[in-house]
Amino acid sequence: MNNRDLADRARRAGLSVRWRDAAGQIHRVSNDSIRRLLTVMENHGGTDRSPANLPAMVVAVAGQATILPNMGADAPATFRLVMEDGSRLEGQLKQLRGRLVLPALTRCGYHRLEIGSAHTTLALSPPACPSIASRTTGGPVRPWGVGVQIHGLHMPGDGGIGHFGALGGLARTTAGKGADVLAISPVHAMFAARPGQYSPYSPSSRLFLNPLLGDPHAVFDTATIQRAEVRQGREWMATLRALEHASLIEWEQATAHRYRLLRQLYEDRIAASPPDDLLTFRHAGGRALEQHAIFETLHAHFTTRGARGGDWRCWPQAMRLPDSPEVARFAAAFAHDVGFHVFMQWLAARSLAQAGTAARNAGMRIGLIADMAVGVDPTGSECWARQDQFLMGAAIGAPPDMLSPLGQDWGLTTFSPHGLKASGYRAFIDTLRAGFAHGGGLRIDHVMALERLWVIPQGGTSAEGAYLSFPVRDLMRLVALEATRANAVVIGEDLGTVTTTFRKAAKKQGIMGMNVLFFERTAQGAYKSPAAWSRNAVAMTTTHDLATVAGWWQGIDLEWRIRLGQMAPGVDAASLQATREYDRAMLWAALVAASARRLRSLRAGRLAETPPPTPAGAAVVVDEAISLVARTPCPLAVIALEDLLGLAEQPNLPGTTTGHPNWRRRYPGTVTTVMSGADVRRRINRLRAGRGGSGHE
Repeated sequence: MNNRDLADRARRAGLSVRWRDAAGQIHRVSNDSIRRLLTVMENHGGTDRSPANLPAMVVAVAGQATILPNMGADAPATFRLVMEDGSRLEGQLKQLRGRLVLPALTRCGYHRLEIGSAHTTLALSPPACPSIASRTTGGPVRPWGVGVQIHGLHMPGDGGIGHFGALGGLARTTAGKGADVLAISPVHAMFAARPGQYSPYSPSSRLFLNPLLGDPHAVFDTATIQRAEVRQGREWMATLRALEHASLIEWEQATAHRYRLLRQLYEDRIAASPPDDLLTFRHAGGRALEQHAIFETLHAHFTTRGARGGDWRCWPQAMRLPDSPEVARFAAAFAHDVGFHVFMQWLAARSLAQAGTAARNAGMRIGLIADMAVGVDPTGSECWARQDQFLMGAAIGAPPDMLSPLGQDWGLTTFSPHGLKASGYRAFIDTLRAGFAHGGGLRIDHVMALERLWVIPQGGTSAEGAYLSFPVRDLMRLVALEATRANAVVIGEDLGTVTTTFRKAAKKQGIMGMNVLFFERTAQGAYKSPAAWSRNAVAMTTTHDLATVAGWWQGIDLEWRIRLGQMAPGVDAASLQATREYDRAMLWAALVAASARRLRSLRAGRLAETPPPTPAGAAVVVDEAISLVARTPCPLAVIALEDLLGLAEQPNLPGTTTGHPNWRRRYPGTVTTVMSGADVRRRINRLRAGRGGSGHE
């Protein structure tokens, strides 16, 4: 096969044979990489496919006419629409250059479209997602919120891992101070039998919840929980208390203790006579919930039989197929354990629902903003249950760049573009609904994946990958439809290389971006003034993957990178420190300028001297950074709890799996005291004042 034929096959599969790096340089993907990726795509029917009928779903926009794909002028000229509510509509199709056109319709939702003997689902989307303004109309202050890692929250009796009960407590506390938002880390289901995998961005399934975050108090009274704890013995109780007071989460120990307690509660109070609410939940969860619970039981079963048992692709052939008779017999034989995993999902769902209710009842105008990971672990529940809808045999990541010269392999996989289209985008819609289920908004991690993703052939390096395109127009419209049905706002994590066309499309669709203090710089390197920040983005001081403001100012993140050897080729410790010293001066200049405009008083003169890179100096910088972010025209400002507290250590250091305590840090104090310190009160006053409200509680 010649290069032109190979390039043509790649184009039809959605693979780009060339890509442009952050510096603008063009690179060509090797023929070998293209062939290996094409093999993956062709295994999912993703090339050379020209259906002669309507696709499984047509995604349209309310108020706009829609050209019907694959329907020529010789097709029937009339259509019938069966609406979600059962009502019917009939009409005439129009023609445009030999193609049939559906006239503009106005009722958003999922309807059945019939044209002669052909039929499809018509997803009719609103023009855009709900806006921040639409959710906060009538309030005296532009909204602000707090970003939090749930597992890091402290609550008496939590056994070493924060949970949704603590989240509800923090919601009440922050709402009392004027916050309208709690932006949370992902809460996706992990692996019960793999406690060493705890990054919330490497889930087993995005359709279900992490049972470790469930709060037993959401279902059981305190006396019942205490009796279950006492039955575990004194040694267990002592370990539990030690885990609770540790500054870092000991995931394997804490997980074992949490599951042991939940199992005891299940055996004592649930297994023999499940409550009606649990039975209703199980029925509503349908086949998807059953398959997840069966997978968890199977995974635990095979994990005890060797290292390869943790990967369903290495199980006996019959067990790799969710609908096989052998899996059904296993589920019947282990029905008690399957029921336990259903119970844990019920407990987690009730706990999260209560946290969302607590936020709204406490006065938050938006409430919880959930986080959706960019992909799933290919050895997990979702890929096992929906093998035809995921790119099995390819990983996702990022191409080589200045920060990661070898590129990145995230150890995750993603949807198959063809699998999505063939199923009527079922997996994508279900994932959105799970994300919107209990909150007022959704943050989509690496939102550029709606347009394209860097895919890597199995066994290859990140440098051997290529960009794979996705049906971005349909996906964005479905985001808007599901967001509107949930009355929720949408934030897209758009840090990094983003095409101009994508940004324009996202803005038109009402998907907000993210403006992060460290990245808001001009082409000349100066930090932007507050007025220059985007009006279609959420303003933030930092993210979970970046240094805190205090840590950045003191160079704590640099110390970690030097210690772990995380430096680009040709860069040494001295040059890193010199660059940071320059950046400190640039940031301080921006903070002084913003302060002068804000106060127009002698106070700006007191800020003229650059604070030292010490804890005391960093505290001053944190105050001013929060003031700057609060004053931007961004419709929402979200400050990480780490920055409100002035903490120096960040939750996660990308590119590391060992050496740095990723996802293990816990916040000081409990959810009722964590925001009561003088520093926090001062920063919240600045935040509120900057958003247009009173600076006093």
